[in-house]
Amino acid sequence: MSSSRKIGVLLGGLSVERDASIRAGEAVTAALRQMGHETCPMFVDRDIDVAVRQTKIDVAFLAVRGRYSADGCLQGFLELHGIPYTGSSVLACGLAGNRAKAKDVLRLFNLPVAPGYVLRSDHEGTVTDAHGSFGFPTVVRPVSASLLWGGTLARDEMELEGALEDVFRLEDYALVERFVQGRPVTVGILDGCALGMVEVPRSGSWAGLRSVGARGQEVCTPIRLSRERHDSVLRLATRAYDALGCEGPACVEMLVSERLNETIVDIDASPLLLPTSPLPLIARQTGCEYPEFIADILRGARLRTHGRRTNRRATQTVFEGPDRRASATPEAH
Repeated sequence: MSSSRKIGVLLGGLSVERDASIRAGEAVTAALRQMGHETCPMFVDRDIDVAVRQTKIDVAFLAVRGRYSADGCLQGFLELHGIPYTGSSVLACGLAGNRAKAKDVLRLFNLPVAPGYVLRSDHEGTVTDAHGSFGFPTVVRPVSASLLWGGTLARDEMELEGALEDVFRLEDYALVERFVQGRPVTVGILDGCALGMVEVPRSGSWAGLRSVGARGQEVCTPIRLSRERHDSVLRLATRAYDALGCEGPACVEMLVSERLNETIVDIDASPLLLPTSPLPLIARQTGCEYPEFIADILRGARLRTHGRRTNRRATQTVFEGPDRRASATPEAH
């Protein structure tokens, strides 16, 4: 099969997940070429605008993660250039990349999230005053979900202060949440349809720091639930996906407790697409092999802001007025 469109596979990025993104992009490129598509790997850095202009791709397949890539920045850039892209929109990626705003939206939809509050690095008063009667244990995480940090468990005020200091070295906002005991579950979703779930155990508590080098090598195991609860977890994850306006592939991370309660932890609108990462493994459990899964994601590529459900590149309107930069008078300076 051949394709008349030139597909740019965007990989790399400027975040700590660059290496994992490169490996995922290489796997995606190989799968697309196996299907006969014309592909061009493109490394995302601060010169990506030059690369896009020179290469003139028709569709962008996003295999990038982290800050400036999965938080809506890259999606907005592609919207400006009129290039259809895979995955969620600027708004959905921005919401999923900000844990505090995502929790606010999920609460509006009456979806279960852990109680918590946001603390600024320049907050007034002591940490004890800010924490008040919230209680312990708590989990401290950066507000930005693009940082590769699962969180730190704090059992008392001293550990809380230490955890906040660690977060404030990375960014200005910290999310303090009540610790919820449960089994960490990842639900895979594609185009609004829940494909299934796996349990992804973390070392120590679920809030342990995530290892950069282990990305895509998580030990995913099937989770045994009753049919009723299994369907309930999938419905809950799909509602969270829809609440943020996600499209294409996504993963919803949840905690499933023995008390028949579920808590939504994170929504990953730009999941890692290595063949060994959770979402492709979940798709494989449904009988969808990796190349077919990548093809399904590619079929969903489109522009969101333009409001046109098409894979063709948007027509660029030529500006015919005077160039104010060239006609500016010296007297203005």
